[in-house]
Amino acid sequence: MLRAIKLMLGATVLFAAGAAQASDVKVTGIHNCCGGCAKAIQTALTGAGATDVVCKPTEVTFTCPDGDKAVKALFDAGYSGKVEGAKTPEAEGIKGLKEKTLKITGIHNCCGNCTRALQGVLKPYGTADVKPRAEVITVTSDSPIDAEALMKSLRDAGFSAKIAK
Repeated sequence: MLRAIKLMLGATVLFAAGAAQASDVKVTGIHNCCGGCAKAIQTALTGAGATDVVCKPTEVTFTCPDGDKAVKALFDAGYSGKVEGAKTPEAEGIKGLKEKTLKITGIHNCCGNCTRALQGVLKPYGTADVKPRAEVITVTSDSPIDAEALMKSLRDAGFSAKIAK
């Protein structure tokens, strides 16, 4: 009997330790304008192991054993925001990049609302060929575009992307 109690206590401690490792994560300032956005956010997060995903227009919360992995999946799906409870992924390959033409890929752009938001973000950087559901957006300017500044503007607006020459 005493052995059974010890086993049950040990299992309870192991269960509690496993539950304590799960991260509660909150991302605010995310772009989530429609059902298409919400579905893509949900798909990215659950694919990375997140549970209890709650999507609001500018906020998403979730629980995940690996919060960093889930946030990276969210950013890889074209979304961004201020992250609490996990690490914000760094934008790769843009440090010091300044070109007259930049290609943006991997950004979420499912509808006219997404397109209008992206047009507003990109307008100060030059001419952008933003169309709904476009998978590649090219931004051109007469002067070099600072890729780091452009990415900061995208992330501040709740979007994430990859930027190449």
